[in-house]
Amino acid sequence: MSHEIKIKDLIFAEDSHYKTENVKIGSKSFSTPIKALDLKKNITDISINQKIKGINEVYRIFNSKSLKNVQTTDREQTINNEVNRLIKKYSSDDEVNICFTEFEDIRIPNEDEIEYLTNLSYVHSDITPLPMLPKVAKNITSDNFNEYNTFIKKAIDAIGVLNNKPIMGVIPMSVPSTFMPMLLKTYTDNGITALCLDFQGSTVGSSLTKIRALVKSIKRQNLLEKSFIYSINLGAGKLPKTKEVVPAKDILSFGYGFDAIGGQHVRKKLSPEIRAKILSSKNMFENSLRLFNKNDYGYYRATKKETIEGVYPKDSSIPLAILEKIKSNSNVDKLFNQEQQGFEAVNLRTIIKEEHKLLSYLNKKKYVEKNDIKMLENIKNK
Repeated sequence: MSHEIKIKDLIFAEDSHYKTENVKIGSKSFSTPIKALDLKKNITDISINQKIKGINEVYRIFNSKSLKNVQTTDREQTINNEVNRLIKKYSSDDEVNICFTEFEDIRIPNEDEIEYLTNLSYVHSDITPLPMLPKVAKNITSDNFNEYNTFIKKAIDAIGVLNNKPIMGVIPMSVPSTFMPMLLKTYTDNGITALCLDFQGSTVGSSLTKIRALVKSIKRQNLLEKSFIYSINLGAGKLPKTKEVVPAKDILSFGYGFDAIGGQHVRKKLSPEIRAKILSSKNMFENSLRLFNKNDYGYYRATKKETIEGVYPKDSSIPLAILEKIKSNSNVDKLFNQEQQGFEAVNLRTIIKEEHKLLSYLNKKKYVEKNDIKMLENIKNK
């Protein structure tokens, strides 16, 4: 049985699954909705506004080769030092830290590998997430689901030895809906009520039926008022070369019952030929440079000075001069978006508490599409 998170001051919006609550993990607490901050996206000498802080995440990816190297050399200490430096430099004592691990092979890790992955997460986390297996999860069927579920149980048992922290279960959104109630039961049987939904780069709109199935399963077990739901690797949607601004789909995920939005850590595997072609092309990374505008829920292409100046808000901690010199190999745009989404999350808390509704507020956002409003209504009412 894991140590439990504690939920209080829960308020649901009347017209959607938007909600606000206070989450206590050990001696630390935070309010939701909240944007989790990816510590690797921080920039030295830029201090993010304290108002939006509460959760930090670190994400480490391993495969068979790198894990063997870690377990047989001094690389293990190097990784510990790297994670410690990030937390010490950018986190404070009252913030919750979560260290995610991913095993990227197309197989389930063995017991020694599970031990290392869970130990790394445990020592650097206030709530310990289970390891993520995206390639395994994408190929789950009736024939191999039990093998994956057994891995989940082994990981829980590994963390459970000398455990003094809550555990966060992981639900890959690539898993067929029919297996979600079974996964949820494995977690609830072990007292786990914190869940991380791993989107692996897909948008929230591509998983609406699965999200509803999961929320219904949580409701049937009378856990909706006791759960903390976190999303990670959530796609922001495409920014076609023909458009200067597109709707920000990721920020709407709060309306599907998520309490926290984490970072995007999916790595695209490219062949040497394709990589060389991309590196030789002009303006190769324009498509990835985008800025979030909380006033209209749009993502703006960050390649023109006038666009950046038009989007830039007074509350940003990032100097405009730095933002105007944005480059593809920097984290300036990502840090800016984290902070701006964090401000909007704080604003949503106030609206939920004062108005108990959200959809009329979203209706005023220029780039929130009518179909998205309808989806947010339908996922609650049907």
